[in-house]
Amino acid sequence: MNEKVKKLVERDEERLKDIVNELFEKVKQDFVKSLTKQLDVLESRIFDKEVENDKLKKEIKTLTSEVNHQTEENEKLKSEIANYDNNRRKLENESNQYSRSNNILISGVEPVNRGNESNFETAEETTKLIVTKINSIANENLTAEDIDIAHGLKKGPSGKKDIIARFKSRMTRNRILRQGKVLRSQIIFVREDLTPLNIEVFMSVKRKIADEVRNVWSRNGVISYKDTRDVVHRVEWSDYQHWLDLP
Repeated sequence: MNEKVKKLVERDEERLKDIVNELFEKVKQDFVKSLTKQLDVLESRIFDKEVENDKLKKEIKTLTSEVNHQTEENEKLKSEIANYDNNRRKLENESNQYSRSNNILISGVEPVNRGNESNFETAEETTKLIVTKINSIANENLTAEDIDIAHGLKKGPSGKKDIIARFKSRMTRNRILRQGKVLRSQIIFVREDLTPLNIEVFMSVKRKIADEVRNVWSRNGVISYKDTRDVVHRVEWSDYQHWLDLP
């Protein structure tokens, strides 16, 4: 009896093992199938993301290229604007200087002595004053008719004044400028009427590196200087900013 029971139990155990193995195999297959499906879905999503990333990379590359191109265009435009502004300033300065071509600035002339009267001096009086002064020193034969108009600008510390005179003829004006050395011997100084920008550059050349510059002058609005080696340099428009920026 016991042997029969034992055989029955062993047979049931075998059947139970088979059932368990079958269940395990089925669970395993289902798990593998589910896992494979999830992996497929995940790979599909990864592939889609890679495609999307590639697309984004291309878009970023295109945008970067467009930004670089726009930056280059902006820099080019800035350069063109700067060149235009530089040329505009140059032309304005040249035009302003040309309008002063017949002018001379005269320093060191004693004002008209009016006694206790007002110090105001008429254009006619100023014209007569400089004509007389220049003729007496430089042995010139100027007349009031050579001068379009003349008037005083300001008095210096010595009480003498600066005078601006516009000549009718540029040839006459240039002739008087060439008498500068003779007039300086009597403390009368004549010089060109420079634009504010030109006079600023002129004074920069004269004062900022005085140990390297021996002499500075202008002719028809063009500034030149002689260095300590007696080499003459012409100050071009492209040099202006250099001189202005010097400390």
